[in-house]
Amino acid sequence: MEFRFDLDKSIAATALVIQEAGGKYNLLHLVKTLYYANRLFLIEYGRTITGDRLVSMGMGPVVSQTYDLLKGSAAADPSNLAKWRMFISPREGNSVRIVRLPDFGYLSEQEAQFVKNAYVVISGVKTRISDWSHAAFPEWKDPQGGSKDIDPADILRIEHKAPEEIAEIEEEVGCVNWLKSIAQ
Repeated sequence: MEFRFDLDKSIAATALVIQEAGGKYNLLHLVKTLYYANRLFLIEYGRTITGDRLVSMGMGPVVSQTYDLLKGSAAADPSNLAKWRMFISPREGNSVRIVRLPDFGYLSEQEAQFVKNAYVVISGVKTRISDWSHAAFPEWKDPQGGSKDIDPADILRIEHKAPEEIAEIEEEVGCVNWLKSIAQ
């Protein structure tokens, strides 16, 4: 199951987390917050907030495209990175900040609430965030120094969704992706 990445939603969700944190936030905690929000939304609604690719990395699961944008990685799409930098600063040590507020209207009220709820949970973690995320997310598999894709269907199975429901979600995701591809 693969969703289509939505840059505007990713910018809005990232800025919302940073805003909740007071304008600056730790990069690792940020990607865990966004992963957690997307995971919870997937379980509740059968889709993610940002459409980001979910991957296991050594420090736990992350939202891959957003992580690449946050790091300013060469793997990030250059036009996406240019737009990203209009709103989110380059890394400043291990933190990022808001350059200017994006349009939060890209997020539904439910999506924004899931992001805020995820922030509350992640910001309250008292142990090392990587140790916590390894334990909290059973879909995480040690990638042995690289990265390993996480299939959203695996998360749904772990969360005891029925095979029929997962198949229905996969079909809907395929239809939505097809519609978005012809609308461009």
